[in-house]
Amino acid sequence: MLKRIHGGAMRMDSSPEGATVYTSFDQRRKEHSLSKEEVALEAAGHILEGQVIALDSGTTSLELARVIKSRFHKLTVVTNSLSIANELADAEGITLILTGGIYNPEEKACFSDMATLILSRINIDILFLTTCGISINRGITYQRMEDLVVQNKFMEASDETIVIADSSKLGVNSLVRMCGIEQVSMIITDSSAAAEQIAAFEEAGIPVVISRKQ
Repeated sequence: MLKRIHGGAMRMDSSPEGATVYTSFDQRRKEHSLSKEEVALEAAGHILEGQVIALDSGTTSLELARVIKSRFHKLTVVTNSLSIANELADAEGITLILTGGIYNPEEKACFSDMATLILSRINIDILFLTTCGISINRGITYQRMEDLVVQNKFMEASDETIVIADSSKLGVNSLVRMCGIEQVSMIITDSSAAAEQIAAFEEAGIPVVISRKQ
């Protein structure tokens, strides 16, 4: 039940220095679901018909895919997520591009270097980037190193990166750092975000858009 650490012991289900314990895609889908819906509805307002957008394998991206399906009639969506691919597979007017790669059943998505090969040939207007945590000091962070390979290539292929994250992610550091906050153009979050959470990012020059409850 405990593991030895320098100066004492800690619970086996705890993580050092505030890093989050890994939770699977299916588990995360159940967390903060209403907030993710809010964020997805707001994010859709930043998309124009005819654009090329990238959606990563996060649960908020899946919510955004559902909004896109009902709202847009001419759009290209690039993703490494099987869940998003299944959601958009029969969407009229949506051109769907899958990265391919090695399938991870816990994340319901494809990863590895193989998943990034196509991204060097695609020009993306907007990457909607999900995250396990985003803070001023540590930037954008994730639970697993595996996530970073695809996320970085998505970012390189995109003209703009918008972080879509419910307010529970703001000011939080997860295990693995991807990049600094200066590499994103905007954060979209839900209406439960506290004023002090938002102020910290705006003082650092990162605009924060708060969703309106629908």
